[in-house]
Amino acid sequence: MMICNNCGYEIKSGHVCPSCGADNVLLSKAKTASLRQYNKGVAFAKEGDYSAAIESLRECILFDKYNFVARNLLGIAYFQIGLVTDALKEWIISTSIKKEKNPAQKYIDSLQKNARRLEKYNDAICMYNKAIKQFKLNNNDLAVISLKKAADINQSFVDAQNLLSAYYISCDDKIKAKKYIYRALKVDKRNPRALEYLAEITNHNEKKEEITKSKQNENESELYGYNEKIDKEYDISFCKRIKSVFKSQLFMFISGAVISAAVFATLALPDIVDVKNNQINSLNSRITELENENKNGTSTFAIKYKNLEEEVENLRKENEKYKGEYSIKQQQMDIESAKAYIENQKYSQAAEILLKIDETQFDDSTKSEIENLRNECYPYAADEYYTSGVEAMQKDDSKDAQNDFLLSVKLNPKSNNADNALYYLAEIEETNGNLEQAKSYYERIVNEFSNSDVFKDAEEKILEISKTLQQ
Repeated sequence: MMICNNCGYEIKSGHVCPSCGADNVLLSKAKTASLRQYNKGVAFAKEGDYSAAIESLRECILFDKYNFVARNLLGIAYFQIGLVTDALKEWIISTSIKKEKNPAQKYIDSLQKNARRLEKYNDAICMYNKAIKQFKLNNNDLAVISLKKAADINQSFVDAQNLLSAYYISCDDKIKAKKYIYRALKVDKRNPRALEYLAEITNHNEKKEEITKSKQNENESELYGYNEKIDKEYDISFCKRIKSVFKSQLFMFISGAVISAAVFATLALPDIVDVKNNQINSLNSRITELENENKNGTSTFAIKYKNLEEEVENLRKENEKYKGEYSIKQQQMDIESAKAYIENQKYSQAAEILLKIDETQFDDSTKSEIENLRNECYPYAADEYYTSGVEAMQKDDSKDAQNDFLLSVKLNPKSNNADNALYYLAEIEETNGNLEQAKSYYERIVNEFSNSDVFKDAEEKILEISKTLQQ
């Protein structure tokens, strides 16, 4: 017997719910996979690797679309890399799943406090989309101007930083390319595209040095001819990059422009601390600087980590709270199931449910109801368990008999059958060689059931076992 994870229906046999048709084994596996991906997403987010966090949290939601806690964190990850529209979408979906006491509503409400900043972020997206169109028309100068404006307005706009990096790589301007690569990595610690561009710059510089050394004895015209070839290769490479980025990410911005405009018209972004971007001379010096800042806890990364850790802790507490609320609802369903069993005179099934209910989670009225159900059910259930225990003894099934007798005594320790149940339990323990336990059962009969028909037998057994234990 199990409760359906999808609709709460009581499944008496099998694992497919007859009410909703859900396969509870598959649902359980899906929830486990969803939790695994959520934990990965939390770990990546704490490290500042928002791209990896987004990927894991998307998979988490794929397995469990109602996981509003994962959607909240996914929205935070989107927000951190400048994808404000995607963040709002996840928070809005989250509030539709869980309306009461959902932190996503707090995030959305905070967006309404600064309409001017919201307009700037909307302008950044418009500039970004405009730059894409200019690149497609080969108006690169105009496209770069629009991209720079977008990147300056929203310094967390990773996609804009990456596109500028791609353009300057195509122009063989490694200094400016690195500038925007480092900006992207400062927001998203291990952004795949930014790291790819950084590796490409490094490899290209090494390649150019080798070519310069191998061509140093050739004439000037040959050398210029080779450089022109390199420029053509990079022009082609840049076009390929634009197409690749456009297919994977940028099309989403253009297609969602109308939606983002509608959202931005009514919501405002929360205040974010603007951080000045320092010019970096080399990758090694920048890494050293960041490591020192992180150790001191003063870097942007360290501050973001701290804030994110606090957010994760709040989410964890809320999750525990929701688990408690779910437990109460589950037990309320159990109470109703117990009532149904009692009405159908299936007292042992009802008792099995009532034994598991934690009445401390309920108010006085419900506690009283649970107590009344137990008083009504337990005496009958104790008799049923005693009868099934005797039947098990007749079949030489001492294990099932022991379980049934224990339940019978537990449910009604003063019943007419309790002394006989204790005597059977003592005999089973004595047969198993557990003399101390057997003696304790015989002593209960002597102490609690003076009029029992097994009273004298129990006294004799106590003396017999005591002598055996003393030897």
